[in-house]
Amino acid sequence: MQKYKVLVTDHVFDDFDIEREVLSRAGAGLFVNQFRSVDELLPHVGDIHGLLNCYLGPLDRRLFDAAPSLKVISRYGIGLDTINVEDATQYGIVVSNVPDHAVNEVADHTVGMFLSLARKINLSWTRVKRGEWSLSYVKPLPALRTMTAGFIGFGKIGRATAARLKPFGLRMIFHTPSWKGTVNGCSQVTLDELLATSDAVFIHCPSTPETYHMIDWNMIEKMERRPLLINTARGSIIDTGSLVRGLAENRIRGAALDVLEDINAVVRKNHALKKFESVIVTPHSAFYSDESVKDLRYRVAENAARVLCGEKPLFCANEQLLQDFE
Repeated sequence: MQKYKVLVTDHVFDDFDIEREVLSRAGAGLFVNQFRSVDELLPHVGDIHGLLNCYLGPLDRRLFDAAPSLKVISRYGIGLDTINVEDATQYGIVVSNVPDHAVNEVADHTVGMFLSLARKINLSWTRVKRGEWSLSYVKPLPALRTMTAGFIGFGKIGRATAARLKPFGLRMIFHTPSWKGTVNGCSQVTLDELLATSDAVFIHCPSTPETYHMIDWNMIEKMERRPLLINTARGSIIDTGSLVRGLAENRIRGAALDVLEDINAVVRKNHALKKFESVIVTPHSAFYSDESVKDLRYRVAENAARVLCGEKPLFCANEQLLQDFE
């Protein structure tokens, strides 16, 4: 007999066998939906004990008022920008995520995008397909070992990316409020110094009110070396209009984006980003591998199951609530 009900708010998966198996051990039944808005979700949460959340948000006190039985929200991923953690804490709702999810996959993808830009691989294939066989369109082409890589945000993924780039001989610097000094041979600098001296800028910071449109025209004007810009974090960190202007005015040599500020505007319309040969866009796939997704699904379900059983989750974003658990 099912003791608890867990609802999937939205998803990108073909089946939920892993989640069902894990949650069944806690006496929980799983109900899967693909809500397009919180308004659609609200009528379905009255007797729900747990939510598994992918991209749908914001999940805040408006939802929590409608879900008196809700004990846990478990997010498929690292970021918590879909969930108001402060509101959840006030309602006694545990918020869990998987902060070390797909670190290797994202770092691999980031380096792949950087190499394609830095060595002009994607551009070359575009030109070759047109029948152009020449070195003219790859010039200038600085050696990787002469470049400086600047990391905005230097958490697990930023450090994993830097470790992969180290054998190429790049000088590496970073800016982040969470570290001081030198980390694994990478030196901390001010944001202005990073922007002024980097040949490639890597975005690895979280999406917060403070980082919204962090990379705007004011920041781009400080990029003295016409850097490559690589973003595998969150689309909202870069102001897309400023990026287009930076590319058009040759203030940015190229951009590799795994995330977009407005997906529909770029993908389904004739967006200005599409005209630049020096732009690479992937469909938020940096996190993906067959193995990483299986691991993610298991741990998201395990987080929820543990809370429902009165145990501490594997990861918790509002740790002040953990004193209520064994």
